[in-house]
Amino acid sequence: MIVMVSSAAPERTALVALSESRGWPSIGCDSVRALRRRLKSLRPSAIVTRQRLADGFSDDVIHAVASAEVQPAPKIAVLLDAGATAAHEARQLALGADSTHRDPVRADVLLAHLAKYRLHARPRGAKKRPPAPPEPGHFAGATMHWADRRLTHVGRSVTLTPREVQLVELLVESRGAVLTNEALYDEVLDLRFDGDTRTLRVFLTRFAAKVATIGLSLREWLRSVPKTGYRYRAPNAL
Repeated sequence: MIVMVSSAAPERTALVALSESRGWPSIGCDSVRALRRRLKSLRPSAIVTRQRLADGFSDDVIHAVASAEVQPAPKIAVLLDAGATAAHEARQLALGADSTHRDPVRADVLLAHLAKYRLHARPRGAKKRPPAPPEPGHFAGATMHWADRRLTHVGRSVTLTPREVQLVELLVESRGAVLTNEALYDEVLDLRFDGDTRTLRVFLTRFAAKVATIGLSLREWLRSVPKTGYRYRAPNAL
């Protein structure tokens, strides 16, 4: 898996398409925050990141990868503006980047690096320690068992899909802040938001019907913010 991190949607889409043209699975992230969430479940072989992002810099991407303790550690390629100096390039390499690419980025050179990065192996004899299963959490008055994707309430339980778990995790972490339609499309549906919310509304309707089978009313916990997104009414806000 290759992760493309860029806050510019056209560039992110182009990078994913470039990778997939070689048959390499790839996903896009629009921010450092989105990447941190992805690293909880993904083990990418390579990460391509723009140096400047909407909520930080490639420095933060490198730190996020190190903090996630992904094994084997993914290779990181940093895309720099045309005006970047040699000092900028040297700094990225010193921070932990494996390569830098200055605008205009040459697709053939980037692909050559990615081909090499995909083949990098874990050091011989190294053992990958499986992560400890996360502790159960709370969502909408129910208990979320992250390890097996089970949501339980008053003695009943339902198994969520990976996308539904992603939604629950995003809502819990929002702590009552508004989640924009753009964020929900990118982080939950893996789609680019074009202004039409029908796909999201269908997804939420189906999710609401599923949790209703264990006695939860999603409407009591999730409020629509017109033309913006949704707000989760966290328990501590009750």
